[in-house]
Amino acid sequence: MIVLDFDWTLLDCNSDTWVVEKLGASALMNSLHRTLPWTQLMDRMMKELHDAGRSMEDIDQCLQQAPIHPAMVSAIKSAAAIGCELQIVSDANSYFINKILHSYDLHHYFPDKNIHTNLAFVAENGALHVVPFHAADEQLPPHGCNLCPPNMCKGLILNSIQGKTTSGSTRREVIYIGDGGGDFCPSLQLQKGDHVLARKGFPLLKRLQENQNVVKATVHVWSSASDVEAILSDLLQFES
Repeated sequence: MIVLDFDWTLLDCNSDTWVVEKLGASALMNSLHRTLPWTQLMDRMMKELHDAGRSMEDIDQCLQQAPIHPAMVSAIKSAAAIGCELQIVSDANSYFINKILHSYDLHHYFPDKNIHTNLAFVAENGALHVVPFHAADEQLPPHGCNLCPPNMCKGLILNSIQGKTTSGSTRREVIYIGDGGGDFCPSLQLQKGDHVLARKGFPLLKRLQENQNVVKATVHVWSSASDVEAILSDLLQFES
């Protein structure tokens, strides 16, 4: 089972800031960021963009331009072709992720049940509304994990995925690919025989290096999607 973060991992940018920057609202976002947690900030920014006359079509156009490296697309398709189950665990939102996956024709590899992220939907007034993951899922109440932001504990999500997919069978090897501080908690849930791919120059790798004594999985460092494809090719024995 391969579990991927989305922003700066599967996607080669931050989808939230990408949309806001493209629509010319970075200054407002920076000012509001001082007082709002990230998910609430994005909800507020979607309202502000709507109030400023920006349409969902404007947002969709930005999302269709968000970059995914060809090597990442190739790696996903190769892993799926040999039977790997693919999951996304992300602090982005469901609307952004689905639009971007569709634009690269990758949605076939990630059914809705395999995308774990903050819920986003178009409200009656036409604005996009973003809801914190734990508030949106009655099965996952506020988590109390001091390693994670209040809206999402990726470690809890990973444990839930493993519980749903194993169904009493032998536990499968997990390959976790991420970059940010929020990916540290699920990395600690990994066992010997699992693998975590941490992006060079990003918070996850720094935290893994500072806590080597409690990390059981094998750590691999990557800088580009080509590195990810090469590492997966080595681990899964497919041609990159």
